[in-house]
Amino acid sequence: MESENKLRPVLGTNGNEVPTETDLQPRSKSAGRTSEKRVRGISKKTVMNRPKPYGVLWTVAGKRKSKFFAKEADRDKEYNGLVRDALKGGLDQNLSRSEVAEYRAMKSTFGSADWREIWRVYLGQVGAKALSPLTVAGACKLYLEREEGRFALGKLAADTMRHKRTKIQRFADAFGSNQLAAIEKSQVEKWIEFDLGYDVGDTFDGWIRHLRALFAHFVTEKKIRENPLLRVERRGNAIEYVNILSVRDTARLFAHAMEHQRVAIGRLALEAFVGLRFGSATRLEKSDINFVDKGITLPAFKLKTGKVDGRSHFIDELPSNLWDWLKIATPDAWTLSGSDWMHLKSDLFNEAHVPHPRNCLRHSFCTYHMALHKNPGRTATILCHRNQEQLWGHYKGNASSEFGKRYFQITPKTAAKIALEEVVQQMPGRRQTAPVPGTESGADAPSP
Repeated sequence: MESENKLRPVLGTNGNEVPTETDLQPRSKSAGRTSEKRVRGISKKTVMNRPKPYGVLWTVAGKRKSKFFAKEADRDKEYNGLVRDALKGGLDQNLSRSEVAEYRAMKSTFGSADWREIWRVYLGQVGAKALSPLTVAGACKLYLEREEGRFALGKLAADTMRHKRTKIQRFADAFGSNQLAAIEKSQVEKWIEFDLGYDVGDTFDGWIRHLRALFAHFVTEKKIRENPLLRVERRGNAIEYVNILSVRDTARLFAHAMEHQRVAIGRLALEAFVGLRFGSATRLEKSDINFVDKGITLPAFKLKTGKVDGRSHFIDELPSNLWDWLKIATPDAWTLSGSDWMHLKSDLFNEAHVPHPRNCLRHSFCTYHMALHKNPGRTATILCHRNQEQLWGHYKGNASSEFGKRYFQITPKTAAKIALEEVVQQMPGRRQTAPVPGTESGADAPSP
């Protein structure tokens, strides 16, 4: 062990292998000690090679909690705050700091009013809309049992029943403990658009349609007085933007990642050059990538369509530049959590000064792949997309074949050069999305 220690480089306080003058000074036995107060259960942790390496850890109700920061000073401030509250007895270790803050805010708002009385009034207001204390979870269970019965009698198509099971169950998972009568329109809209990420008009409308039917059933059954989703406006067949990146902006993004955030390259390439959704790219592991056969296995539980039909997919004939990027992806790229990847990607766009509209990498892949190959079937196969007609109608004409070719020429060797090219690219503006054949009567259309 002694000989091993001698082989290790001496690190200076400046982080370099060359020690500073201060480091070379003789150190007393007390040197390096700190007067920083410590409390059991609260500690610091540093994990380098990640966007926010400086962490503080504490225990809440027997469970370990953590929070990480980009700057060490911010971490230390959070740590000292936790320690200070604990020493003063102001932080109950069975509560998080946010819960304590929420309690204080509630007391400040309520003043001298008794929370029990406030709760009684609230229940009275909810009761004005409710005819029974039915929860969302209970309502969804009863509704699905009814619909399964109708399906067994041949009154519902298999595809319709499949959509009902998926949407109603996910609604139950998200709002299960809430009273059905207390659910408001804005809650459901925000959940579909932001939590689920289904911002495409036809997909949003499909979710609303099935949930509206759920509420309508219990209005008829006299369990609730009104259907909160009756006034939700239809979003399909409307004028909307197709949000893509220019070839130059895409190259700038990758060039910046190469120089400053190599950990981002693996998942960034999967979204930009395979068109994977954020969720699928986050769940993909390095073992799912076959470098020999140049293909990727998408297990069912890591794929939006796979969660519906239970099928895994193997996709190949992928753009050659994808493999150039995956070869230089760092090992820690595949250990990023969903939250880490979300924040890292957001920071990357900001640092590179590249616009970041929702789903822009997937939309860019669809646009440029279609422009290059003029083959919606080939693009749909890679995307695991069921509807070629919808794909063609959504992305055709957004870019020329020349830009499609240039997009897939973005490699580690060319990214910096393409990022500097002075080429004017006509970006897609507002366009009319035509209805997809077969969806006019209300059938669900998958999200591109």
